Amino acid sequence: MRILFVRPDNSPETIGLQHLMVVEPLELEILYTLIREHDTAEIIDMLLEKRSIDYFIRKFNPEVFCVTGYITNVSKMTEYCQIAKSINPEITTIVGGVHCEVCPEDFESEHIDFRVVRNAAVTFTGLLNHIEYQQDLPSGIVRKGENTTMAKLPPFNFKIPIANRQSVKKYRGSYFYIFSDRVALIKTSFGCPFNCSFCFCTVITQGRYFQRDMQEVMQELEQLEEKEIYIVDDDFLADKTRLELFIQEVKKRKIVKNYLVYGRADFIANNAELVKELAGIGLKTVIVGFESFFEKDLEKYNKNTNAGLYKQTMQVLKANKIDCFATMIVSPDWDKADFKKMVQSVKELGIHYVNLQPLTPLPKTNFESPVESILIKRTEYEKWDLAHVSIQPTKMSVAEYYREILKAYNSILFQPAILLKYLVINSPKMLYRMLMGSIRVGNQYKRKIKEASRYA
Repeated sequence: MRILFVRPDNSPETIGLQHLMVVEPLELEILYTLIREHDTAEIIDMLLEKRSIDYFIRKFNPEVFCVTGYITNVSKMTEYCQIAKSINPEITTIVGGVHCEVCPEDFESEHIDFRVVRNAAVTFTGLLNHIEYQQDLPSGIVRKGENTTMAKLPPFNFKIPIANRQSVKKYRGSYFYIFSDRVALIKTSFGCPFNCSFCFCTVITQGRYFQRDMQEVMQELEQLEEKEIYIVDDDFLADKTRLELFIQEVKKRKIVKNYLVYGRADFIANNAELVKELAGIGLKTVIVGFESFFEKDLEKYNKNTNAGLYKQTMQVLKANKIDCFATMIVSPDWDKADFKKMVQSVKELGIHYVNLQPLTPLPKTNFESPVESILIKRTEYEKWDLAHVSIQPTKMSVAEYYREILKAYNSILFQPAILLKYLVINSPKMLYRMLMGSIRVGNQYKRKIKEASRYA
């Protein structure tokens, strides 16, 4: 069969990271490995393409149309399936991805034939056999018109094949993350051993944490042509014994890469020697979930750490010349003094890059907010981007709140000394890309301020 895999473009309404990073569609590269010998397949990355989805559907004339994405892509994914059906009603449409796994009800549509809700990397070949040969439909896949609950789904199977990187060969030179050019992704674990109330990652795996076999990880790592590697585990710095094995294997195999990973602040602070060893094999950047400098916030988020460790965290990172990208959750209960305190604390710690995320009650997470305080409709999917203000601020207007976020970004990101450093260590290409991305994000926030002012 002819199979077209598609990563959707983002809505212009979605704020943020798409202007500062475009990384490979790893989930589609994994599915690509599961096609059968007689199938013909192609991956289209609409984040990078200039032509419309209609063009690619007509050009490739697929029998099976597969699209995957996040909560912000729900409307676009459904629209793509509708377009596919309008071009050829006989096309079989399939949707998947982490949001479909948790909220399959959001994809109930006459234009969508199948929703892959569980174990895509195990069931996809079986789904193709069902479509072509009417073999039994694998469990974990929901037909059009059927409802499902999590209780009816099969157990998790976290085994995944090594992704087929050649499937996106024409795009590989365009993938980047912030200041890292030509980035490749690898996933070594699923879920997280912690249970922060705001986190969607643990909802995806229903609180389970699974680690891939280290030899399999090394085999995949050795196959990557790129030097810049983004390890997309929800928390890579979680298991000391496993990290020691990772270091040992990288050294033994003489793998020379640079790594970008996610990690908790307390793990870094409490494992200085291990972090030093990781730096020795190429750890260059850690995305650290600081979340807040206020203990009351950390307790509310079930973070199980304290802000008193953050100074030590940064000392460890700086001692090993590891860059820190900080994520901060902006509480709806903050006033202007709280924003000022956050900015001051970030600067005092020497953090130069932040992602400020308004507290967002993503569906089915453990964090809930009163219905009357929610500003975004559940079906306004493109706005659930962790950048829109989704909960009514308690101590200022929505416009003022957006203004404080933008002011904080400008104060932290555009310090003269930091800009000079960027000029010295980064290529003109990356600097231009970051500058244009920052301008676009800034303009999106300015539009939000105008909109909020108009409807106040």
